[in-house]
Amino acid sequence: SETFEREKLEMKSIYAAVALGLGAVVLGGCSEKPAETQEAASSLSATDGKMYLPAVAGNPAAVYFNLKNDSDRAIAVRRADVEGAARAELHDYMEYDDTEMGSIGMVTIEPGETIAFEPGKKHVMAFDLSPDLKPESVTSVTLTMAGGDTMSFDVDVLPASAER
Repeated sequence: SETFEREKLEMKSIYAAVALGLGAVVLGGCSEKPAETQEAASSLSATDGKMYLPAVAGNPAAVYFNLKNDSDRAIAVRRADVEGAARAELHDYMEYDDTEMGSIGMVTIEPGETIAFEPGKKHVMAFDLSPDLKPESVTSVTLTMAGGDTMSFDVDVLPASAER
């Protein structure tokens, strides 16, 4: 019918518009970072950094801290790296049928906001730990923002049994 064909054409137009919009976002991510994002890392501050070593060797460590955005624009953190870990991931707890922990792609911090990376909420998981990471030592966390800026800060390394 003519109505059905018109609806199909409208849907194709919508899909095409969405595809063009996504293409612009993807291509925009490949370009040089705009001048206004180059100060993103200097607008963030991290406090109360702690890494809790796993109770069972071979398991990942959990990293907690408070992250504050002192700028007048939102800043997106897209990656975390932990010195002494082969890899690290940004994690959060999510509600499905049950509460589950999982990797998240990005954390956006609004202007003036402080986000607590804490037990049961957002946190960083550090995998394949170096045996050099010992309780009572210090290691470094590096966060990478959308646009490529980075910031690093120290965290205290604590045993799994330490109070959280």
